[in-house]
Amino acid sequence: MNMVKNRTMVKVPGTPEVSSETLSFDVYTLDLMRCALLRGGETIELRPKAFDVLRYLMEHAGRLVSKEELITAVWRGISVTDDSIVQCIKDIREALSDDNHRIIETVPRRGYLFAAPVGPSSIAVLPFVDLSADSENSAYLGDGLAEELINILSQIPGLRVASRSSSFRFRGKAQDVRDIGKELNVSRILEGSLRRAGNHLRVTAQLVNVDDGYHLWSETYDRRMGDVLAIQEDIARAIAERLQLRSPGERPGRAVRRHTDDIEAYHLYLTGRYFWAKFTQSGIAKACECWECAIARDPAYPLPYAGLADAHFRSYWLGNVDPRKAFEKIESAARKALELDETLAGAHVSLANMKLHFDWDFSLVRRELDRALELNSSHFQAHHNYSHYWIARGNVEQSRIDSLRALNLDPTNLTLIAHLGWHYYHAGDYARAIEAGERVIGMDPSFILGRRYLGQAYALNRMYKQAIAEFEQLISDGSTVGKGYLGFVLAMSGRKREAETILADLISESTDHYVSSYHLATIALALGDIDRAFAWLNDALDERAWPMPYLKLDPMLASIRDDRRFKMLLDRLER
Repeated sequence: MNMVKNRTMVKVPGTPEVSSETLSFDVYTLDLMRCALLRGGETIELRPKAFDVLRYLMEHAGRLVSKEELITAVWRGISVTDDSIVQCIKDIREALSDDNHRIIETVPRRGYLFAAPVGPSSIAVLPFVDLSADSENSAYLGDGLAEELINILSQIPGLRVASRSSSFRFRGKAQDVRDIGKELNVSRILEGSLRRAGNHLRVTAQLVNVDDGYHLWSETYDRRMGDVLAIQEDIARAIAERLQLRSPGERPGRAVRRHTDDIEAYHLYLTGRYFWAKFTQSGIAKACECWECAIARDPAYPLPYAGLADAHFRSYWLGNVDPRKAFEKIESAARKALELDETLAGAHVSLANMKLHFDWDFSLVRRELDRALELNSSHFQAHHNYSHYWIARGNVEQSRIDSLRALNLDPTNLTLIAHLGWHYYHAGDYARAIEAGERVIGMDPSFILGRRYLGQAYALNRMYKQAIAEFEQLISDGSTVGKGYLGFVLAMSGRKREAETILADLISESTDHYVSSYHLATIALALGDIDRAFAWLNDALDERAWPMPYLKLDPMLASIRDDRRFKMLLDRLER
């Protein structure tokens, strides 16, 4: 029986203790001793026979189970009709919100397949340590090698892979891999080193079991620099074979698609990822420069196009560019990436992002996110963006489910923890939003996303002093977004003269560079100028400013939700 001893769980306020004998998948836990199905700390009602069917399917995840086998295992020889099984499957799907049958697949006239990953197969890839004499000039290589291995391993069904942002938090830290594994909630750690000398490259990799620190596998590769792509594939193949993972009908360690044979283009792509991960505007600019150069060398290389789509969306979120110009670039880059390789799940997510925030084409958003999850059911960004979609549609509960799904896949990801706070903020649960935000800042005080969302939660919880402190840190680099939020909080706290000064400054700045009309509107609203607030909100819709798709639940606009003009704004989103 494929039993998971679930010792580590995502800590969510209000989560009850569960027994150690559990089966886990997604955000759900099957407590076998209590015969209870749990989701995010809540017990979900499930009839005993439906529970037994779910347990049996999970214990045989990835294998087709016939109706006859289910009847024998669950009803133990008692004569029942097919309708009994169909009803149990229906109840289970309702309990799991499995409307699209992504978790339990029906194979016509044959049976059922539990498609979600169940079991302890999970891994984190740490940044490879660069031991080269000129490591400062090749710092991207160790990070890039690890990141590409994360991408390759993520394509292996049945293997959960910790994200880059989670794994890379441990770069350079002298910490036992067993402790790292437990913090990341994975059962295996892949670590290694590289040494570059001219055109020669030596890569050493080792796979470590988290429970006991035992080395399950290790290998050293002495190759030319041009063989780095082959090294990645060899390492991924060895891990798949060691963990005995494979797709149905395929041999273990199947080859993944090599997107370019131009090694210089590949290195430019890795360098771009290195700068992009810095989450700063200067880092984004350098990343885009690298990816443009990679495309110039190999126009058929899809990954730099996907990178450009991500970079332009991040610039939009940071509030440094006119959204209309950013979204034109996002769509162009994402569509080109998919034209070259339709199986890039991340490019589907980027296209969904663009459709959600620019076109407001909600049906296409779902289609692109569903396709991303079809390609990679463990793609945490797809679940993360589904949560955004549900907030835009006003469905708080479904947003929470997808927020937790993403976080369960990557429990220490700063973006996902901050996003959980963003979800609670829109749900009006400011205490939990603050708890998530403070946790992020405790992990990384420089994380911009965490500070912005934490400041918003403080503000709506009337903790104005704390909110002002957060936003004052954000404006140190000249951010108009931080200044906009600061103006809103100052007005809410009664410091109206200072808020009016900020509003005047932003209006003046808007003649030289982009300033979101959303922030002009929220400051005006907090100052009591409702007419000007609505005028600017309409401008913000024209601009496609962040966060206009989330108008329906935006707490900063709660005071005007009953105004007929607010209904007119919502109507514009639905057209």
